[in-house]
Formats: sequence, C-alpha cells, structure tokens
Amino acid sequence: MTRYRRYSNPYSIDVQRYSIYHREASHRHRRNLQVGDEVNLTIDDMDNQGCGIARYHGLMIVVPKAVPGERVRVRIIKVDKGVAHATVIKRIAEPKR
Repeated sequence: MTRYRRYSNPYSIDVQRYSIYHREASHRHRRNLQVGDEVNLTIDDMDNQGCGIARYHGLMIVVPKAVPGERVRVRIIKVDKGVAHATVIKRIAEPKR
C-alpha cells in the first residue's frame, strides 16, 4: 500500500490537506487583533495587580481600571503572544450586583 503514496512517513503528513472539510472552517471566526483596533468586551476576571481580564476569540486581553462583570469598549495598545493590552474608551454597562 505504501508504494502508491508519495510520502515515506505516514505520521508526518498534513492531515488537513487530505481532509474533506475546508481548512478555514474551524478558524473562520478567529480574528487577529492589531494595535489601534476597538472592540466591545465583558470583563470576566481580575488579575493580581487589579487589572480586568477579558477574552476575545481565544486571546486574553488585560484592561486596567476595569472590574469583573463590566461591559467596556477598549482600544488595543499592545499585542504579545496570546496576550493583548488595552485601554478603556467607553464604559457600556456597569457590573450587575
């Protein structure tokens, strides 16, 4: 069976290449954030320095002067691997008590 294949090691092939599903289907909602982008977020948690933490398409965003449960509009000021830093532009909704 291997004599018809064009590769020598079956474990080193790109599985997505031979998949019947479209490659971008699982990542169609993923968006790369860039410096200057503005997004609406809900603050989920707080870190040990008192900054709010939110998630946006799998990326953790650190927002100073934001509290958990609050809806805010933020502007991205710095993007690192897996973490982005943002500033609050507008407070949309206060946290529910």
